[in-house]
Amino acid sequence: MWQSNLRSKRFALVVLGAPLIGAISIGTSVSAQSWADIGNYSTLLRRAGTQTLVAKDCPSGLFGAFHAGRNALLLCSNNLRDDPAQVWTVLAHESAHVMQHCQQGPLLLDHQIGNALAQIEKRSLSAFQELRLYHQSQRRDEIEARLVQGLPMAEVEALFRGFCGDRLKRHAPKSIPAVGLGDG
Repeated sequence: MWQSNLRSKRFALVVLGAPLIGAISIGTSVSAQSWADIGNYSTLLRRAGTQTLVAKDCPSGLFGAFHAGRNALLLCSNNLRDDPAQVWTVLAHESAHVMQHCQQGPLLLDHQIGNALAQIEKRSLSAFQELRLYHQSQRRDEIEARLVQGLPMAEVEALFRGFCGDRLKRHAPKSIPAVGLGDG
């Protein structure tokens, strides 16, 4: 049973990993269109069991974080502008770490990392250079998160559903029995 589950997750990586690489070069819009879009995506995260928190007292320069042990995503309102595009970028970046947590490992196959780095460098030299600041043990996770943060919202949501879909089913609200309906 565990082996077949592992095979299906690897299949998901192959299927979902390929669009992850190619999507950035298309040049489509990458930001949320509104605060409502951000709220809807945050609701999806919560439905999958991930707490979404906002802090007003983060250290300078910290925009967001994900704590795997608590399954909690944090946005730092004191360091973020009141701009849905910037908030979306941080939310998408941190949700990539949620996806890694759901996957219990990397989102991309080993041979896709070079292409991911090339896409990041092409999109933003500073984001590419920032990757060197991370310890080697964190670099791959950050490469994937920077790649995801540049994707259109619909693609990030599709990836989230692909990597964390089983959690959405597990945390789905129970249906409320229709008490008193049709008794009339």
